[in-house]
This record gives sequence, C-alpha cells and structure tokens, in this order.
Amino acid sequence: MDVLLTGGDTDLGRIIAEGFRDAGHQVVIAGSRRDELEVAAKELEVDSIVFDNTDPASLEAARGQFPHHLDAIVNVPALRVDGGDPRTYTLTERAAAWRTALDATVLSAVLTVQILGDHLRSGGTIVNVVGDNATEGSAEAAIKAALSNWTAGQATHFGIRGITLNAVASGRGAEPGYDGIASTSPSVAAEITRLALFLATPAARHITGQTLHVSHGALASFAR
Repeated sequence: MDVLLTGGDTDLGRIIAEGFRDAGHQVVIAGSRRDELEVAAKELEVDSIVFDNTDPASLEAARGQFPHHLDAIVNVPALRVDGGDPRTYTLTERAAAWRTALDATVLSAVLTVQILGDHLRSGGTIVNVVGDNATEGSAEAAIKAALSNWTAGQATHFGIRGITLNAVASGRGAEPGYDGIASTSPSVAAEITRLALFLATPAARHITGQTLHVSHGALASFAR
C-alpha cells in the first residue's frame, strides 16, 4: 500500500509513519521543516517531500513530486506551539493562536486532500489526525469540531469512489491521571497509529465520515 503522510517533521508524524512502514507499506512523509523532515526520512528509510500544506503556493510547487497513485493519505497537523499562557493573551495574540491552530489542523487537511485526492485509488482511505486532547472552550476544541464536520461532509463526496474518510483524535483518556483499563497502557501516539492502520485495511471499509477517539478505554463522557 502506498501512503503519503503529512506532518512527518513532527514526533507524532514520525511515529505514525514508522507504524505504517513496519506494517509493510510504502511510505512517503511530507512537512515544511526540511531539516527535521530529512532526519526523519533517513531514520525511517523512507522518501520525503518538502512542502507547507497550509500554503497553496508551496503545494503547487511540489505537485510534480507527488506519487502518481496512493492508497492512503494521513494528515498529521504540524502545530507550532508558542508556549504562552492563553489567559494573558492580547487580542492580537489570541487571533494569531486561533489562526495558527486552524491552519495547522483544518486548512492543511483541506488543501492536501484537494491537491492529492485524485491520486487516491478507488478503495483508498484518508485519515485526519488530531493529536492533542483539547480542553473545552479552547481554540483547539472548536477547530477539532470543524475538522470533524468537514470530514463527515467529504466522506459523502469520496464515497462515490469507494474511498473512506475519517478523523482520529486523542480522547478523554489522554488526560493526566487516567492510566487506562490495561495494566500497561500504550501511548496516545501508539493508539493513534494502530487505529489509523486499521482504518486503512479492508476490515474498516464500513467506517467512514466518523471521528474516532483513542482513549485508553475511557468513555468520552467520563467525569473529570
């Protein structure tokens, strides 16, 4: 299976790419930070493409490097965390934080799917990843909801070609203090990888338009 994974210049992207590679798939990773991407590609022994998928011009410039045929696209957001305290943001800082989160999580997926969607073979899959567990009322929570809605809508469009489209998100079980139902719980990144891999298999052809949470076995609505 031929897979293109964005956000390959992030820790989460590298872990997911490693999971697909270890499962025997042909993986190409993409990202905007050349140095980090090249290191990841060398360590994983996979090909890489440098582009910023929040920038239409960068995507167009890289068009000639894209694989002609793909079986899966995995969109991993490359968030740039500034480390500031949201409670002390000025209006300008708050606007920048929301726009950055929107671009990294939603716009990046929208533009990537638009330019690469025709490269997907019938029966392929698209997985949009939300790596962090968003707190209620935050920019990340609102943007996660936007991605979920867009994912559901696009599933109808791509379903005509037999392509599934889902979002995989970190759930409530990722909160500090919850160790999971197993004696040794896997990391959130490992759980996201396993679910993304499953969604790319024939066994998951009946699942599309959904936002699925990895949560160490916790219910989405468990009490704080």
